[in-house]
Amino acid sequence: MKNRLLVALIFIPLLIYIYLRGEYLFLLFTNVIVGVSLFEFYRMMRQSGREVALELGVIGGMSVSTLLYVYANGALYLKDYAIPSLVLLVGVLLSTRVLQKNIKGSTEYVGNTLLGMLYIPLLFLHIYGIKMLPNGGAWLLTIQLLLWISDSAAYFVGIKFGRKFIANGLSEISPKKSYEGLFGSLIFTIIAMFLIRLVWFKDMNIGLVHMIVIPLLVSLIGTIGDLAESMFKREFGIKDSGDALGEHGGILDRFDSMIFVLPVVFYYFKFILNKLSLYI
Repeated sequence: MKNRLLVALIFIPLLIYIYLRGEYLFLLFTNVIVGVSLFEFYRMMRQSGREVALELGVIGGMSVSTLLYVYANGALYLKDYAIPSLVLLVGVLLSTRVLQKNIKGSTEYVGNTLLGMLYIPLLFLHIYGIKMLPNGGAWLLTIQLLLWISDSAAYFVGIKFGRKFIANGLSEISPKKSYEGLFGSLIFTIIAMFLIRLVWFKDMNIGLVHMIVIPLLVSLIGTIGDLAESMFKREFGIKDSGDALGEHGGILDRFDSMIFVLPVVFYYFKFILNKLSLYI
């Protein structure tokens, strides 16, 4: 318990500063999340007996993160290198396997490595698009706060009312999750969004519908992200992705929901809440 509290006291203020103020520190933070999450994901694969290019995947993910950061900060010419970079990554991955002269398990080796790249960097790196919004740092912190509130509400409401009204659990992937907990998370997340608006977005003309839809998306998609990581961990036969955060588990355990929520919120802003001007 002391370990959990200590991690929270250090990690939460640092995260707030990074979202609101960090520049190069924001790049470092993003690379750490991508790199460590990929490392944890690939390590779980190896621990379960699966083949994967761990080192190459981690380096590739962090390289993509750095390129996207530079592009988001004005180096628009890098857009022309997006496809060639992917081709290079796949080429190096296949060439590495050929040079190993190991035929057996090659499909698994390549497929598992690409799965990690699609699952973590492809989704999480939408964080740069949101960061480039007006009040982008505040939006990122809002998403993070909504996810924390959603998780906490689902946990406490689930303990109090779980399976009392709906006998079936939410998913066999995570038997402790309940529909009552999910409904509680939706309600408290919406309330939190209205309170947050009074602090950061009181001068922005955000309609009532958007004030309800945004927290609903965060809560629902965040739950799917949590279940997705749990699905992988159950298949791998592993409880936590790592122990980087002590009793809180690994980095991937803490950001599994965020990974799924970021692209959904970004495209909601881009195509629906189009009063906000985006850079990409």
